[in-house]
Amino acid sequence: MANVRIVLVQPESPGNVGAAARAIANTGLAGLDLVQPCDWRTVEAWRMAWRAEDILEQARVFESLEEAIAGTVYTAGLAGRQGTRVAPISARELGEEVANLRQDDPVALVFGCESKGLSEKELLCCQRRVRIPSHPTQPSLNLAQAVMVTSYEVFLSSASSPEPIPRERAVVSETERAFGALRDAMLEIGFLPIENPEARFVEWREIFGRAGLSPRDVKLILALARRIKGANRAARRSHTTDP
Repeated sequence: MANVRIVLVQPESPGNVGAAARAIANTGLAGLDLVQPCDWRTVEAWRMAWRAEDILEQARVFESLEEAIAGTVYTAGLAGRQGTRVAPISARELGEEVANLRQDDPVALVFGCESKGLSEKELLCCQRRVRIPSHPTQPSLNLAQAVMVTSYEVFLSSASSPEPIPRERAVVSETERAFGALRDAMLEIGFLPIENPEARFVEWREIFGRAGLSPRDVKLILALARRIKGANRAARRSHTTDP
C-alpha cells in the first residue's frame, strides 16, 4: 500500500480527531496530520481513538496545508459540493487510483473542518477532488465518518489490487512549480483571462492530476512554458521593429 496519511484542516472537534485516528488504525493507513487544529489533546479524543492512541501521539501538526502536503506525490481533497468546472471522483475511484501507486509513495487525503469543509483555495492544492455520494435528504457526512468511508475504500482497493507497475511521480511542490509556469505562459499569450485565471486553469490541473506527472513530465511542462513565453516575446519584438 502507498504511504497514505489523513490530513484534517482546522478540525473543530477533539472527538472527530480521535475517531479519525481510529479509522486510520482500522484500515492500516500511515498516520494523521493536523493543520491548525482545535485543542485536540483531550480525554474525548483519546476515548474516541480506542486502541489507536499511538496514531494520536504521533500526529504531526502544521501551520498550513501547503506544508502538510509538500512531499506528497498524490493529494486528494474531499468536498461535499460539486465542482463548478471539474467533476469530482468518488471515494471508490480514489481508492483504485491510490492502489495503483507504488509501495510507500507519499499520499495525502485532505478533509476540511466540520462547519465549512475545504475552501476552493484549499481544493486547488489537491490534484483530485473527491465526493462521497450520499442520500439527498442528508447529503452531509460527519468528518470522522467521511474519513472512515474514504480510508476503507483505499484499504479495500489496495488489498485486492495486483502489484502496480513501478512509476515515479513528481512531488506536489514540483508539480505546482510546473503549473505556475504554464499558467503564467497561458496568461502571457491571452489564453487565460486576466481576471481570476485560476478558475479556468483548474481544468488543466484536473487533466494533469488525473494523469499523474512524473519528474520528466514536469521538466517538459517547464520547457514548454519557457518556449511559449520566448516565442511570444520574440513575436512582440518583431512586431515593434516592423516598418
